[in-house]
Amino acid sequence: MLYLSGVFLAFFLSFLLVTKRNKNTADYILAMWLFVIGLNLAGHYLLLTKQYTQYPSLTFLGFTLPVIYGPFLYIYVRKQTSPRPFSWKYFLHFIPFLLCNFLFVSFYGAPFDRRVEIFKQHGSGFETEMLLRLYLIYISGIVYVIFSFWTLYQFRKNMVQQFSNTEKINFNWLLYLIIWIALIWGLVLFVDTNIIYGAVAVFIVWLGYFGIKQVQVFNQPALAVVAHQIKTDVVIEIQKEELASDEKKYQKSGLTENSIADIHMRLLHLLTDEKPFVNPNLTLNELADMLKVHPNYLSQVINSKEGKNFYELINEKRIEEFLRKISQPESKQYTLLSIAFECGFNSKTSFNRNFKKYTGVTPSEYQKN
Repeated sequence: MLYLSGVFLAFFLSFLLVTKRNKNTADYILAMWLFVIGLNLAGHYLLLTKQYTQYPSLTFLGFTLPVIYGPFLYIYVRKQTSPRPFSWKYFLHFIPFLLCNFLFVSFYGAPFDRRVEIFKQHGSGFETEMLLRLYLIYISGIVYVIFSFWTLYQFRKNMVQQFSNTEKINFNWLLYLIIWIALIWGLVLFVDTNIIYGAVAVFIVWLGYFGIKQVQVFNQPALAVVAHQIKTDVVIEIQKEELASDEKKYQKSGLTENSIADIHMRLLHLLTDEKPFVNPNLTLNELADMLKVHPNYLSQVINSKEGKNFYELINEKRIEEFLRKISQPESKQYTLLSIAFECGFNSKTSFNRNFKKYTGVTPSEYQKN
């Protein structure tokens, strides 16, 4: 029943993705991945219930499908963290899967009775091919989990250099997804096959629950959030491209000490006089545009002169503004959170975390003292 539930839910979630409104490439990738997982679980179910005698090729295909779990995970993470259009180069990641099935061309081409007999003899005559298949599964899982972690790490690392609020774009959903696949691959290396497929079925249940109830992967998210995420992805990608194209120029010309001091002085005056940090969606690009400097130069100035990244600097200024406001008598009629929102924070969690980092105490403890 667990496997059947996993099969049904995988196909159902795949259907939800392809029928939801405003689909993007990442949705199609996840839908195809879920469909593959459903086929994989169905193949294992046929094997356990001895129904491979009716569907030997479908059951055997299930043995090779885990090879593409890793590529699907990696491509999905890439598409969620980058605005680049889908490229044919992504299909290169599926070559190991094709090679794996090529090893068993003689099986697929054998008469029906012969295929059934091979199953009954536990793959007799294909021992070497089955061993190579197993190695491909191991290598694919480990390599692509590492690639996926690295891709997400680079994305999240770059966010604090570009954005002053990251609560809605931290992509914890992708992190949990990668961790789940990493755990399943840990089971692949050490435990029985039935336990592995049981974990895959539980993963599908989690995917359905978490996706629908918490991050709205399968139903239509708020348009404002979608627009914000798209804008986030595009700006990050543009920044990476600008940095790469200007790298030689940056290294040759660089910033003189006088230039650094001038930009830093103008930055401090801007933060003090105009308080751009009260905009909760302030980005490095926008701040650089106000100062008429290249974003890469501004980032260098912030890092070298302030010893912080863009995110830390802006949120520190927000905390300073918050402390200034609550020291005024007229602020007594407002809640701490409403004042925090006026200062540029967009969530209670972000405010509490940055406040404690800056003052060493929570807002409520500060208020009591």
